Amino acid sequence: MKHLLRLLLMMVLMLSVAACGAAGTPAVEESAELVAEPIAEENEPEAVEVEPEPEDEGDTAVSASPPAGDPFEVVATLQDDDWLKGADNPLLTIIDYSDFQCPACAAVAPMLARLAAEFPDEVLVAYRHFPLDHIHPFAGLVGEASEAAGAQGDFWLFHDAIYENQSELNALTSEEEVRDFLIDAADDLGFDVEQFTADLDGGAYTALVAEEQNQAIQAGLPGTPALIVNGQLLQGAPPYEAWVDFLSQLRGMASLEELQYEEAPEMTIDETAQYFATVTMADGAGEFVIELLPQSAPITVNNFVFLANEGWFDGVTFHRVLPGFVAQTGDPTGTGMGDPGYMIPNEIDPNLTHADTGMVAMANSGPDTNGSQWYVTLGDATFLDGGYTIFGRVVEGMEVVQAITPRDPQANPNAPEGDMIESVTIRTGE
Repeated sequence: MKHLLRLLLMMVLMLSVAACGAAGTPAVEESAELVAEPIAEENEPEAVEVEPEPEDEGDTAVSASPPAGDPFEVVATLQDDDWLKGADNPLLTIIDYSDFQCPACAAVAPMLARLAAEFPDEVLVAYRHFPLDHIHPFAGLVGEASEAAGAQGDFWLFHDAIYENQSELNALTSEEEVRDFLIDAADDLGFDVEQFTADLDGGAYTALVAEEQNQAIQAGLPGTPALIVNGQLLQGAPPYEAWVDFLSQLRGMASLEELQYEEAPEMTIDETAQYFATVTMADGAGEFVIELLPQSAPITVNNFVFLANEGWFDGVTFHRVLPGFVAQTGDPTGTGMGDPGYMIPNEIDPNLTHADTGMVAMANSGPDTNGSQWYVTLGDATFLDGGYTIFGRVVEGMEVVQAITPRDPQANPNAPEGDMIESVTIRTGE
């Protein structure tokens, strides 16, 4: 699923939980973005940068030597010492580098627990220690206490209790007070207090907590909570609804893999012949006819004919419809990120232009990244000339295209599904 993480880091700006900053790094309020469309409107607004909100800073307490391997690869890979909750074969893996005194971590913890509980076959949450000693002087000790609890068989029970009572913990001012608080918590939760105290006072897990802290520092994690999502860093956290939506996208992408091809189709069309594609919309919404242009874009037309004959477009929605601009389709996932598993090059005919309504062209995310997504212009889109392959024009039924329901997932990621294509039929001749 090579494109899955692009789903989480693009699309629409989402509100995030404020994060605690690592030493030398101001605490920031991050915005997580979730799927950019392959083509953009002219003069789209630029993303707004969020100003940092500084916290008290100090020196990092640990001087770490790099762990074996690439530092980020180390933190992005599940490890034997991880505390895990959730699926054995997950679609969504979240590694949570956290600090028991960090308020943002306490806010994120219940959301991660809810994800693992409500999607036990799809979500896996892993916990790692990243105590920020410069602002949370007792976080390392609390991390060691959680490991002592885990050694008695219930890390997550202790984990949840500490976060639930974090305000009481953070009101304490000495290590002795914190030690007593932790021992009392273990007693209240039914742990073997004698063993718990021996492990805590004897530093049984000091090295383990320090090693995970060192990994985070060497990987450059900027603060907590630092969530590594399917191998990619996301500081802060989007709201719960965004995670649920992301899971839906992951399911679609997982299903897409079963449909994808290993390589582009062989050339089978006659470049001198005439080809027409009849697009029948579902629910009796009518049909429209596209005259294909093999003389201008032979590779692209061959690709479109192949996919249409394979039924690739059947049941696919128009996932992005902007009146006066374009109606875009061709992605079975409906996210704007799906592709057929291969790419074909741009074919730019300077004699063709997006100025006319009804021109049909390939969407892409850069030169020579065309796949299965295509669009019909709904107005003058001349500014797209030179960047996108025009391979056809609507010759019948443009009123059907203009009637496709508007849908802009960039403005409304929770928009209902778009209008669906029932079939695309290819014929030759006049």
